[in-house]
Amino acid sequence: MRPVTRIHGRHPFVLRSPIVVSSSGPPRLYAPIHGRPAEAAEFPRPWSFSAEPSDQVEAESRSAYLLPMPILVIQHSNASDTGLIGKALLRHGLRCQTIRLADGDRIPADLDGIDGIISMGGSASAMDDSLPWIADELALLADASAAQIPVLGVCLGAQLLARALGGTVARMEAPSVGRCQVVMTVEGRDDPMFRGLPWYATWPAWHQDEITALPPDARLLAKSDACGVEAFAHGVFAYGVQFHPEWTATRIVELCDDPADHLDPGADYGGIKAEVRDDAESIARMGARFAENVASYLVPVERVNAGVPKDIHH
Repeated sequence: MRPVTRIHGRHPFVLRSPIVVSSSGPPRLYAPIHGRPAEAAEFPRPWSFSAEPSDQVEAESRSAYLLPMPILVIQHSNASDTGLIGKALLRHGLRCQTIRLADGDRIPADLDGIDGIISMGGSASAMDDSLPWIADELALLADASAAQIPVLGVCLGAQLLARALGGTVARMEAPSVGRCQVVMTVEGRDDPMFRGLPWYATWPAWHQDEITALPPDARLLAKSDACGVEAFAHGVFAYGVQFHPEWTATRIVELCDDPADHLDPGADYGGIKAEVRDDAESIARMGARFAENVASYLVPVERVNAGVPKDIHH
């Protein structure tokens, strides 16, 4: 068993994972993901092998296997992590690279080295152009969508994605806090991102801005009485959800207990806490299903080697 010291693929890199070569049967690649050994991945034999492998294998344009690049996670607040979505990505063998804007991290200048973007929520306003990072993030989201790199925006991230693609955002008449009744549209019911989820459901929500006009060519996937756009898609690679599928009941209780997060002074935060505790299992189950859809349909690890990204959707 000898290490592959150079493989030419989508990007030149050094791979020191062992590759097993034999005269009978395909080679097997073992690559650690997140520090854990991965299962053997078989791939077709791209050239003739002898019983004595050389110290250096060059696949050139016929790279045997491409390791997925990380999913870029943009955290606008240190409290707004990927939650259930991040756990699903890890289970599916995907890597995440998180930038924390509250800690002074910068938005990347280009899309090099990433296989997708997840833009999370936060207390900032998507309309505040004085924020030092907002212009860079809007540009990055627009570029990713144009390049057909998968993008998911959650809450603030959804509003930023809508703005980046030509939509508009405005302040709501009254904040939406706690949980909201979300109704899938006809297109939303058939969309793979909502496969296995109820057409009428109660999702966690916590925001005071909303998307007031969708980007050109975007599809409305879900709405509620409180918010006209709860979910939308642009093409097959860009999705935004106004609600919080990544949250569990624990996160909602934390928000209820912190007066700094009380967007609506008239809300019954004690009642919200009691309600989400009673429905904790349902909240976690629906969130986990949505997260699995993200990992399976929007940013699947197989997409890197499939060669035809559109195959993951339609």
